Amino acid sequence: MITTFCHQLGYLRSSVPAVPPILRRTPSVVADTHILFSSKNRSIMPPTDNEDEPQVKESVIRLMTRLAMQYNAVNLSQGFPNEPPPRKVKLALAQAVLSGKDEGLLQYNHCDITEQELTDSLMNLLTKSSEDIVSDELNQYSPPMGRADARKAVSNYYSRLYHYKVSEDDITLTLGATEAVATALRTVGRPGDKVVIFEPFHELYSSQCEIFYLDPVYVTLKPNKESNEWDYHTDELKDAIKGAKAIILNTPHNPTGKCFDWNELKQVVDLCLQEEDCYIITDEIYEHMTYP
Repeated sequence: MITTFCHQLGYLRSSVPAVPPILRRTPSVVADTHILFSSKNRSIMPPTDNEDEPQVKESVIRLMTRLAMQYNAVNLSQGFPNEPPPRKVKLALAQAVLSGKDEGLLQYNHCDITEQELTDSLMNLLTKSSEDIVSDELNQYSPPMGRADARKAVSNYYSRLYHYKVSEDDITLTLGATEAVATALRTVGRPGDKVVIFEPFHELYSSQCEIFYLDPVYVTLKPNKESNEWDYHTDELKDAIKGAKAIILNTPHNPTGKCFDWNELKQVVDLCLQEEDCYIITDEIYEHMTYP
């Protein structure tokens, strides 16, 4: 069985009904890191007396950020957005929080609403007392898979962008990329299952494998001086995928910047199809950050 997960879109068929089928990275997660990890230095914390305990502690990225703040140093470990969110988005958020109602901001035609209309609505809301708001629909617990209108917006977005035909009932919103990857690994994996990871890699992958008692196996990306690209050995990938439960595919790749081409992606798919039950977990956080 082959299945694709991704932070923006993917499919899952699982015997675990509590975990919805499609994982979505929330737009708020726009920064990442270029910390380089490899299988040779993947130990995240010193060994403990109990070898069965997951060898995981504080994220190295968060640790370096904390130390940079403590010692007033230049922080090269974590990326921060240079631009604020669009003004229209911030106005829409404020309007929704104050009114407690969905005024069609998450619908397909949300772009028709102007900044001036949102500003006027906010000014009107600010003159009202809390007693004037009869019902509050938005400041409530959301369904576990996310609000239906937000999931519909995701469905419309990918239909418009990629012509995907996916119902909002098959989409789940997660609190960032970390939760999405963790949910995918926890759903398809069982303790001892093998997970293939291309290295160098983001620290998230190996640490989550440790948490869920999964066995990470690494395929090395190496610089090719002739093509000026990062390549892997096909035989190494074939050996790694044999008997694997999942492979994590990150393209464009962090930290190398490699964009897997069509032939490479097809090879990954074909190798997974040869296995009885191998999933592809696609981490597409840099989906739109590609350049000619």
